[in-house]
Amino acid sequence: MPPVEIRYAEHLRLETGTARVEVRPVGSLLSKRRFVDVPFRLHGHDPNWVPPLRLSVYDRLSRRHPATAHQRWALWTAKRDGKPVGRIGACVDSLFNEHWGEQWAWVGFFDSVDDNEVARALFEAALQWCRQQGAKSAVGPANFTSNDELGLLVEGFDAHATIMTLENPPYYEDLWVGNGWQPVMDLYGYEFRRHTVGLSERQRHTLERLRQRSQVKVREMRADDYDAEVGRFFKLYNEIWRENWGFVPMPEAEVRHLAKQMKPLLNPRWVFALERAGEPVAVCLCLPDANDLMLKLRSGRLLPLGWLTLLRGLKRLKRARIIALGIRPDVQNLALGPLLYNEIVNRLVADGLEMAEASWTLATNHRINRQLEDMGGRRYKVWRLYKQDL
Repeated sequence: MPPVEIRYAEHLRLETGTARVEVRPVGSLLSKRRFVDVPFRLHGHDPNWVPPLRLSVYDRLSRRHPATAHQRWALWTAKRDGKPVGRIGACVDSLFNEHWGEQWAWVGFFDSVDDNEVARALFEAALQWCRQQGAKSAVGPANFTSNDELGLLVEGFDAHATIMTLENPPYYEDLWVGNGWQPVMDLYGYEFRRHTVGLSERQRHTLERLRQRSQVKVREMRADDYDAEVGRFFKLYNEIWRENWGFVPMPEAEVRHLAKQMKPLLNPRWVFALERAGEPVAVCLCLPDANDLMLKLRSGRLLPLGWLTLLRGLKRLKRARIIALGIRPDVQNLALGPLLYNEIVNRLVADGLEMAEASWTLATNHRINRQLEDMGGRRYKVWRLYKQDL
């Protein structure tokens, strides 16, 4: 294969004459629309591909998004012979770098045809920008950080993506690895099926002893006090997850922005805390899997009738994603994990759900992963994050 000749023009515009690939930065509203449209053009023919809601993508890429207070990012699209063949984005998050004392950039919003030269041109554009921002390492894929969708799917292609998770064709792994990216962390997704969950009598007795010893009580989300509940979750989130690999502090403005988007989906029975002496010490957040409906919304648009598909279907969904199961570090010795998992599994079963996905968990979090398996969970998906030194 002949080398791809890359010449840098103004505004980081790249032209790869040998491969007839042109990578252009996204600036105008029209170019952003083309950027959002790329995965629809590449994967829209696949009936198992879950289209993203375009409105959500535009929101994340808006300069009015609260994350712009501590993030700067850039986007590119690739064309060959005038046709879209890929896209990519890059981001530097000052909060993450300050929290960990790092100089990282995040690379994401990656889509490409099965062509290494296209991928190489896209990565060159993103990594050149990352270097110019002073980054020493790049990590991805992430849209744009661990507070967003992230990870390259490397196992579990037989099941469609659940809400707020990424999916990709199997060939993406070769494109990343073939362009110098090294694995840095795996993320697991566990599947719970109605007919496989359940505890033995011995496990039930153990849980009851844990409940009595820990003196915790379950409190559901108070829907009529939503703003205050969001504030409580915001406080817990930064306490519970701050030492996790890849954690990015989430300012309150971002939490409230996300909470506003989630509110129409929330079932108060699936959002609850474990309280001890009146103080929340653990939290669970679970959402119905609206991606089952997005499979029918092939355009990714709410208008003219997409909103009706979502509105009618939400109450009939039989799948869910457990997004957050967290325990405050100062009470980890109370072994509250099994209590938390058992509570949400029981609620989902009682509400008639057929399947739930718990994701993501870090591959290095052996204790949590073992507890999920003990509850009847089956590891069925793996997302991989990669790193490249700059």
